[in-house]
Amino acid sequence: MINLYETDFVEWTIKQAQALQERNIKALDWDNLKEEIEYLGKEQINAVHSFLKQIIIHKLKLDYTNEILSRGHWIYKIDDFQDEIERRLTKTLQNKINIQSEYERAKRKVLRVYNINLPDQCPYTFEDLMTRLTEK
Repeated sequence: MINLYETDFVEWTIKQAQALQERNIKALDWDNLKEEIEYLGKEQINAVHSFLKQIIIHKLKLDYTNEILSRGHWIYKIDDFQDEIERRLTKTLQNKINIQSEYERAKRKVLRVYNINLPDQCPYTFEDLMTRLTEK
């Protein structure tokens, strides 16, 4: 199974799913399966964090800059990022979210482009970030 894992990952996943469905313990590639499951969990939280950072970036621009022309685009992008979070979010993932760390990353990005004052602490809760904007 290790050779298949290294040479044809998709086929390996199919075989592992089949072995799980059949409860065929001997056919499971335990070491690589464990590694892939751990990776999958980390990737889900990383994706949610990445989309949250993008929402924060756009909300900061909406709330702290005077730029008018890009507002509609920023709102459109926030809506897209909210959709992506909703597709992935579970209660377990929601408990692992660290908004402040993503705020620090978002703040750094915004300050590279805009000469504005931003709060030290994230001014948004998770609920704020996931609230759909109605303004056009």
